[in-house]
Amino acid sequence: MACNEEGKIRSTISSLAKQSVFENPAHTISIHVVPNGCGDATSIHASEALHALKKKHPSVRVEVRELTEGGKANAWNHFVHVFSPADAEALLLLDADIHFGAHECLDLLVKTLVESPTALVAVDRPLKDIATKKNPSLCERLSVRASELQVAGSPKIAGSLYLARAEALRRFWMPLGLLVEDGFVKAMLLTDSFRHPEKKEGLVRAHGATHYFKAVTGLRDWFGHERRLLNGTALNILLFEYIQKRVREGSDPKLVLRANNERDPLWVVGLAKGHRGTLPGGLEFVSEPLRKWNRMPMKEKISFFPVALLRSGLNVAVFLTCQSDFKLGRLDW
Repeated sequence: MACNEEGKIRSTISSLAKQSVFENPAHTISIHVVPNGCGDATSIHASEALHALKKKHPSVRVEVRELTEGGKANAWNHFVHVFSPADAEALLLLDADIHFGAHECLDLLVKTLVESPTALVAVDRPLKDIATKKNPSLCERLSVRASELQVAGSPKIAGSLYLARAEALRRFWMPLGLLVEDGFVKAMLLTDSFRHPEKKEGLVRAHGATHYFKAVTGLRDWFGHERRLLNGTALNILLFEYIQKRVREGSDPKLVLRANNERDPLWVVGLAKGHRGTLPGGLEFVSEPLRKWNRMPMKEKISFFPVALLRSGLNVAVFLTCQSDFKLGRLDW
């Protein structure tokens, strides 16, 4: 899924072409690029890059399916429910601006999912691209440390790359206007759209598999990134409450979400503007770095404490801004 990625999508597809998963004759693979709301030449660059990939891997089916309407949720819905082959056993979702670590990354994801019969989704370890720099600056080292703190603990879904069983993904639709799909996808998969408590065994990490994503640099860009994430998390909390209520009423969440999208593409903004009180998840967001630090082994606590303390302080500023965003319905990223 790509929006105005003409400068990066060639590199991503080139990195993808080097993955060893294509060398396994047992796999039938198709690649679908879904440019959405683009105002540049993303589609052209993607088509040319896919043509080069197909020369290297002739058996792979490739296509570009451009959407006029932007939004990752819209692109996700089209790929999962319309573009992807009906007989696909698993769907790999990846962003258009990443590159892979080892050539075996996707092989490890597939192997992990196959060998984990109770799992619905397999993830790798996402890393900032600056982690590969030989002489990073102080700010870059702090940024890498902060990301290490973020991914510490149990596995999470990163929207930039995850592999899930197709049948499980097709049990729900993504709400249009969703800001952060990672947490939404995880919750819907592991609870079967809130029909039962979360089953943590549904999510597994492929050890040794990594991909790199573009690090946010500069305080302004970082603030905007965190602002989107916190607003997205708060919106997810309201959506989860909404879906749980529909389930208790006997409705099918898949049908409800699809009908809402068709009726009003901005319906999730209405949920946010109608909320009263403290930003959902806001206080937890502020304290999260210190809580993660507290769970670290003692030998790591000393080196990570300054980063955890600084991050919590910055999170306070993000929280106050997002509190205002919610009240005014400023959720049009």
